Amino acid sequence: MREGGHVDYVRVGSLAELGDALDRDGATLIAGGTDLMVKMRAGSVHPRLLVDISRVDALREISTRPSGLTIGSAALVAEILAAPAVSTNYPLLTSVLRSLGSTQIRNRATLGGNLANASPAADSALALLAYDARVTLARAGTERSLPLHEFFLGPGRTALRPGEYIRSVDLPTPRTDWDVFFHKVGRRRALTIAITSVAGLIALRGRAVVDVRLTAGSVAPTPIRLRAVEDLVRGRELDEEHIAAAHAAALREVSPIDDVRATALYRRTVTADLVARFLHTASESTPTSP
Repeated sequence: MREGGHVDYVRVGSLAELGDALDRDGATLIAGGTDLMVKMRAGSVHPRLLVDISRVDALREISTRPSGLTIGSAALVAEILAAPAVSTNYPLLTSVLRSLGSTQIRNRATLGGNLANASPAADSALALLAYDARVTLARAGTERSLPLHEFFLGPGRTALRPGEYIRSVDLPTPRTDWDVFFHKVGRRRALTIAITSVAGLIALRGRAVVDVRLTAGSVAPTPIRLRAVEDLVRGRELDEEHIAAAHAAALREVSPIDDVRATALYRRTVTADLVARFLHTASESTPTSP
C-alpha cells in the first residue's frame, strides 16, 4: 500500500473508461481481488490506484464463434464452469477450474486474474495451454494476440506492457475425441497450491496416439507444455516401452526447484509418474484394434 495505507479506487463501466484509468500513474486492475489483496496485505505490491473492472460487461462475456470460444478476462471462474459451451466442448478446463480454490473463491476469482498472477502453479493455465489458447491484450483501442505460452515470462512476470490488460482468452475449436486427465498433488486434498500438477489430452486410434497434449505446473518458472514427451509418443503405440520412454523424457523436461513445500527431486519424480499414469490409463481404456 501507499504510505499511510491510502490507495485510491475507481470502478469503471466501459472499456473506454478502463483505458483512461490505466493511463493514471500506479493504476492496478482489480476484479475478484483474490490474489491482489493477499499481495497488498503482504506488502509485496503497492498500487496507487485500484481500477475495478468487475462491472465491465465486455470483459465478462463468454461467447462462441466459428473458430472456437472467447472468454472475457473478468469472467468469474464460477460463471465459466456454468457455461454449457465450456462443459460440453472443453471438459479439461472444467475439471481444472473445479479444483481452483473453494466455492467462495470460484465465485470471486476471474480467469484473467489467475493468468495475470503468473504463478508457476496456476491451475487454469494447464488446461488452456493444452487447448492451445491465446490471450488478447488491449491498450488504448489497440489489441494484440499472443499464444498463452508466450504470455508467461517467469514467476509473477508476463508479457503485459504498461497500460495493457488482458481483454480475453481465446480457445480454438477442440477435437471431439479427446480423453482428458488432470491430477494435482498437494499437501492436502483441497484448497492447496500444487506441489506438482499434470493435465493432458489424448486422442487414440486403438492404442496408437493420434494426438496428445501434456502440461505441467509447479515444475518450471512458468506452467509448461511437455512437448518433448508429446513428440515422443505421438504416432506411437502406447506399449510399455513407449510409456517408459515418456516417463524418462518427463524427468528430463521439467526443471523444478526445492522450496518449503517439496524438493525438486520429489516434484520431478511425481510429475514423471503422473505422465506415465495418464498414458497407462489411456491405453487400458481403449480396446486394441483388430
